[in-house]
Amino acid sequence: MQKSTFNLLILTVLAAIIALACANRGTGPQGGPKDITPPVPVKSSPQNGALNYKKNNIDVIFNEIILVEKAFENVVVSPPQIKPAVVKAQGKHLVVILVDTLKENTTYTIDFGQAVVDFNEKNVLSGYSFSFATGSEIDTLQMSGTLIDASNLNPISNIFVGIHSDLEDSAFFKKPFDRITKTDEKGNFTIKNIKAGKYRIYALEDIGSNFRFDQPNEQIAFLETVFEPIAITETKSDTLWKDSTVIIEKIDTTDLFIDGINVFDTIRISDTIKVVDTIKISQTTKFYPDSIILQAFTEEFHKQYLVKNERPDKYHFSLYFNDIAEELPKINALNFPFENAVFIQANDRKDSITYWLTDSLAWNIDTLNLSIEYLKTDSLNQLVPQTDTLNLRLRKSSAQRPQQNSNRNQKNQPPKQEFIKIQSNMTSTFDFFNQIELKFSAPTFFDKTKKIFVEQKVDTNWVAQKIEFSKGDSIGLKYVLKCNFKQGETYRLQVDSAFFNDLYNKVSDKFSQNLTCKKKDAYASLTLEMGIFTGKEIVELLDKDDKVVRTQQVKSDNVKFEYLTPNTYYARLFVDKNENGVWDTGKFSENNQPEEVYYYPYYFQLREMWDSEEYWDYLEFPLLEQKPKELIKEKKKN
Repeated sequence: MQKSTFNLLILTVLAAIIALACANRGTGPQGGPKDITPPVPVKSSPQNGALNYKKNNIDVIFNEIILVEKAFENVVVSPPQIKPAVVKAQGKHLVVILVDTLKENTTYTIDFGQAVVDFNEKNVLSGYSFSFATGSEIDTLQMSGTLIDASNLNPISNIFVGIHSDLEDSAFFKKPFDRITKTDEKGNFTIKNIKAGKYRIYALEDIGSNFRFDQPNEQIAFLETVFEPIAITETKSDTLWKDSTVIIEKIDTTDLFIDGINVFDTIRISDTIKVVDTIKISQTTKFYPDSIILQAFTEEFHKQYLVKNERPDKYHFSLYFNDIAEELPKINALNFPFENAVFIQANDRKDSITYWLTDSLAWNIDTLNLSIEYLKTDSLNQLVPQTDTLNLRLRKSSAQRPQQNSNRNQKNQPPKQEFIKIQSNMTSTFDFFNQIELKFSAPTFFDKTKKIFVEQKVDTNWVAQKIEFSKGDSIGLKYVLKCNFKQGETYRLQVDSAFFNDLYNKVSDKFSQNLTCKKKDAYASLTLEMGIFTGKEIVELLDKDDKVVRTQQVKSDNVKFEYLTPNTYYARLFVDKNENGVWDTGKFSENNQPEEVYYYPYYFQLREMWDSEEYWDYLEFPLLEQKPKELIKEKKKN
């Protein structure tokens, strides 16, 4: 009975398993490891490294179906092709058609970068390269290095690096490169299959797609050094060891008897030692130069043109240009008063200009018609006179439309007075070395008959302080108030009502705000003892985003940053060769490299009341090892 019950149970379980399997037929095969293997080339026509190949097409067969992704960005043919090569996938076949006529006795290299992936999992065949020669020998030399941004040492990826056997500067302007490659995500590059000879090396953003430096806003890099690539074969011997057991007999003359037996008469010792098995000889070929550093920059040139115009409200309109200008544009107003009826607000570069209208006749015109005359860059990169006609239409927002008041009882009430809004940099915890800044949204004046003053709280009393009050710009959008603030003390700023008035008959309300200056022990300081000091170094203190927090010129063998908010900081310096106080880019036609930039290789963790001191020799570490990894950001060019 028990046996039949057991058999019945087994049959029931089997039936359940079969039913479950049938119910899940639609799910298909399950299990098996995920494919992480990139496609593998198994055959090609011609063979990789073929000689005397004269045809324009290459066919590589892989072990699985493939795709080609972003061929224009990833695939690089060297020598460079003026007419782009056709690169496509056909099942398991990778087909390349070179459209340009092949050169005699030339080695061709096709670097596929990250372009070749398998069909199913998109596994990348990284760094795959194919080469052939139209002559009887294939060139094998190489040059490699790294491309970085000259201003911040970040690597730059996906930009051309090329060489010229013509050593004249003019080759960079007039001729395509002899051979090229592209930088990878780390900025690294290797130019392959170079013929023996002497070369100069360049990097080029190549906006014009002709492998020449003919666009003034192309990012470039160059070196005066003439390189002669070489290959050195190095022999290396590796010793392989094996274990061996040896027995050593030791005779001891010491008499030591235990129960009548001499225990130190003869001793046999076994030990395991390593002995030479074989010596393996291997040879490797190294190519030089292999550590070229190129520092990329963009020359100081930008095309000049009108970027945009806008009239955000009825009181002003703005013009924005692409580049710095020596003079303001000439305005010819066609339907509104302009001469002596505007306030002009321009930045130092004169590329951002705002015109504040002072005449109510102009305010109430829906569309302002005007013409502007300025210098514009033409197709030859020359500045020529340009006249544009503009129609500046006011786009009324809901805030500017008359509001309907449903309450009839309020119709006869006077409108509520609207005061000038004042923005300030005052906070409850204020840096004592700062100045108070007041900002306005329209040109503003102040009434000298009214008062603005600062008082210090002493016990329970408020004591007036000496202040300096002045405009912070030319038209009254900003005012500056200086006072001898003391650490840890409390102050209040008081402004009489109607002290400020703007172009549009608005006045300020009575204004009062307190501030408390931080105490000295709330700050930290950092002193850098300079291992190298030429008098031209300028040090920039940086935050975690690589942005400048403080700047200070090094005037002695140390530089001190005081009253720093406790935080994490980094340091960078540039050598101000022309002593103009700013970092300057390079100029190829004048053989000028950009000013040198260096990073302190570690961060500074500053805490309250800390006075940190660090030593910095900015030439101690190789340039590529200086910038802290957490600050490095890849700069990609497409």
